[in-house]
Amino acid sequence: MNQRIIFHLDMDAFFASIEIAKNPRLKGLPVIVGGHPDSRGVVSTCSYEARAFGVHSAMSLFKAKKLCPHAIFVQGSYSSYGEISDQIFEILRSFTHKVQAVSIDEGYLDVTSIVHEFGGTLNLAEQIRKKIKEATSLTCSIGIAKNKLVAKIASSLAKPNGIYDVPSGYEAAILAPLSVQCIPGVGPKTQSRLNHDGIFVIRDLAALSVDDLILKYGAQGYHLYKESRGEDDRSVNFENRIPKSIGAETTFEKDLSDSTILENYLYELTEKVTKRLKEHKMRAKALSLKIRFSDFKTITRSRTFYTDTNDFKTIFDEAYLLFKANHLQETPLRLIGVSLDRLNDSWWQPTFWD
Repeated sequence: MNQRIIFHLDMDAFFASIEIAKNPRLKGLPVIVGGHPDSRGVVSTCSYEARAFGVHSAMSLFKAKKLCPHAIFVQGSYSSYGEISDQIFEILRSFTHKVQAVSIDEGYLDVTSIVHEFGGTLNLAEQIRKKIKEATSLTCSIGIAKNKLVAKIASSLAKPNGIYDVPSGYEAAILAPLSVQCIPGVGPKTQSRLNHDGIFVIRDLAALSVDDLILKYGAQGYHLYKESRGEDDRSVNFENRIPKSIGAETTFEKDLSDSTILENYLYELTEKVTKRLKEHKMRAKALSLKIRFSDFKTITRSRTFYTDTNDFKTIFDEAYLLFKANHLQETPLRLIGVSLDRLNDSWWQPTFWD
């Protein structure tokens, strides 16, 4: 059985980053989302420039103003945040259907069965981050580990805009020097109690026996014992929902013009999306081909199949025809992408009259 590989993806200062993307003049400034500083509201999120002054989520806007008087306060548009969140999770599901959303701006992915397709965990994580950046102009951080607990802690270590990969077997060693507040679920009260008992970093917890911890902290002591060792057997609870499309693309390290090499990439991309289509037990009615030229001009061309299909040869033949019709010989390309659209889990069989 393969070792589980879990990603925890966390968007960087999500609401504030969206406001900055909408208004680039805010870049590099302390931005606080939540409303007018004289209101009785709280900070929804803030930019890293504001965090440098001690501002954080759930803090009163009044206190945030005192800590950072020159901050720019934004009311926020929560409906647009939800739309962008939906867009991000659609991107995640284009890689794998094993996605668990835990909030508007973070989620887990079980990538155990697909990581080999992308040449390793770091390559896959970088492709996910790149696709999100291209679609939304936003950055995210990804933690990689064999379980959800360590992956979540790793993503916080990767912030902002980074990747942190915890190799299997090194969980306890990496957690050991971290503050106990890094453990998900250890809030200010629990941290204060642990500190009072002389427990400040995770290695302090790991030095205690399970019996000692249960005696001191009851049922929570058992969980602290396991967490201090980086142990977690929870699964990624994904909804096996029907994706709207299944796509794959590759950006070349340098522009390519050789038709044979480009057609090989097209073959591999088509093979990849067809495999995912079959994993979902679905068929597609349409195909889209994306081409980006060396001058960054990008075109997308589509074809509709005669019938719903998950047959590789049928899909590749159509992708190849689209490619030949839109790529002039020896024209350098930066990117090729293939997407299957109009997906369904039924099958329309053409009749004699069709």
